[in-house]
Amino acid sequence: MNAPDRRSILTRAGLLAIAVASMALGGCQTAKVKEPLTATVGGNAPDQQLEFWHQLEDRPVTSYDEAFHAVLLFTEGNDPADNYAGRVTALKNKGLLAAGFDHPADDAIDRGTLAVALAKALQIKGGILMRTFSSSPRYAVRELQYLSVFPPSSPNQTFSGAELLGIMAKAEEYQHTNTRGTDTAVGSAQEPLRGSVTAPTTQEAGPAAPEAPAQDVAAPAPVTAPTTAPS
Repeated sequence: MNAPDRRSILTRAGLLAIAVASMALGGCQTAKVKEPLTATVGGNAPDQQLEFWHQLEDRPVTSYDEAFHAVLLFTEGNDPADNYAGRVTALKNKGLLAAGFDHPADDAIDRGTLAVALAKALQIKGGILMRTFSSSPRYAVRELQYLSVFPPSSPNQTFSGAELLGIMAKAEEYQHTNTRGTDTAVGSAQEPLRGSVTAPTTQEAGPAAPEAPAQDVAAPAPVTAPTTAPS
């Protein structure tokens, strides 16, 4: 093989390597979520919470900011923060996020991060591996799959809004089943998610049974003084 041919092969090999590297870099880019719902319906008023759950269902991808708002509504009944930094701090203080967590607000949340947060919020102990590596996204995802809270997943997968909504409903169902009558519930999470899971309606009580009629009881005869004087 002459020199020009070798140079041609090396050139093609170099271009191929660059193309593969570019594809790999492109494939590793995290999806971004434009205009997160927290900017418009991230408040704590009942109507805003209801609208948040309704609109979340139509989102093609869920951001960290939206997911963390959802987790706080689930564990606390409200979101104590009014921005993403505050939500991250609140979840770290509750031990639901790793201290070194630093993902941007508009990145699409990965399933591993949410699995760790929910497993800790639900106080799921799991098996030996889960107990040993409680902050491992891989084992948290596996455990939640086993408990039917998560569908078959990998830790790096993202969520659509509908998928996240379904998982939060499953988490609530798990909590009601496993913490009823105990003191292990987290915050006010026993309340149903507004706008997503409807609280079971209590059966309307039937008409009260008629009371038994009061029986007439004759009043005792009054005691009268003797009519004849003693002799």
